[in-house]
Amino acid sequence: MQADTDSSKRQGSVERPRRRTQSERSARTREKVIQAVVDCIVEEGLASTTAARIAQRSGVTWGAIVHQFGDKDSVLLAAVERSFDNLSKSLHDSAATAPKSPRARVDLLVDETWKRLNAPSFRAFLEIVLNSRPSADGGLKSRQEDVVVTTTKQIWTDLFGEFEVDAKTIDTVRKLTFATLLGMAIQGMLGPRKPRFSNELQTLKDNVVHMLGLGGAA
Repeated sequence: MQADTDSSKRQGSVERPRRRTQSERSARTREKVIQAVVDCIVEEGLASTTAARIAQRSGVTWGAIVHQFGDKDSVLLAAVERSFDNLSKSLHDSAATAPKSPRARVDLLVDETWKRLNAPSFRAFLEIVLNSRPSADGGLKSRQEDVVVTTTKQIWTDLFGEFEVDAKTIDTVRKLTFATLLGMAIQGMLGPRKPRFSNELQTLKDNVVHMLGLGGAA
């Protein structure tokens, strides 16, 4: 009889969901705000991405957003950082299982970077970088540049450093490659139909291999 009673209690009880920690709640809030920024920029444009719209779309009060990020510039920078974090993670994950030849790594780098440059989060990045007005001390622009340079430098070093290519050459080719891909991405945003750039991407890959001096590497 007691066993039946205990069984009934177990069946009638509802297990309470685990309460999220403060760190988990903060991370969730941060993600909601960043996604709201990206969605707002892509759908409405940077000019319409005001503090009020970010708060409205994220469902988080502006006071809470300021407490989490600091100011609007820091919110925009967080969206830039997430774009490059996604690119970096995608490249590292792909490189872990990709063939180790220099050509395969160049293909991986160009293809993954191009894919990310055409993602909604990167469209938001382009809007921020191209249209945001610099602050009096140039703070936002400088911080954006730091994120771009630091992230892309590390990716290129990880992929090509072991082939004994000197750091100066890697850095020069990195800048040319990113500038080329960025320019193509911007060009694709200008017209009603997005070009495929298949020939241009293939030519870029060939040139990167050549400029790095890896044409004959195994």
